[in-house]
Amino acid sequence: MNIHLCKGDETLEQALQYVNEHDKENKKYTFDKESDRCYIGDDAFVSAPVLINYKNTYYALHEVE
Repeated sequence: MNIHLCKGDETLEQALQYVNEHDKENKKYTFDKESDRCYIGDDAFVSAPVLINYKNTYYALHEVE
């Protein structure tokens, strides 16, 4: 699991773009702001290949098929 911590005024869209541009395996990810919001310890948090931490809120990314 990788975690991307948003910096300063970075938006969720910018964070997703950064993750997609810098993935070591060239995988592409996406997420939904509503349904992919997750909490420490829940299923989505534990099983996500990548998480974005945006203002102390976590979003579970999933690979684009």
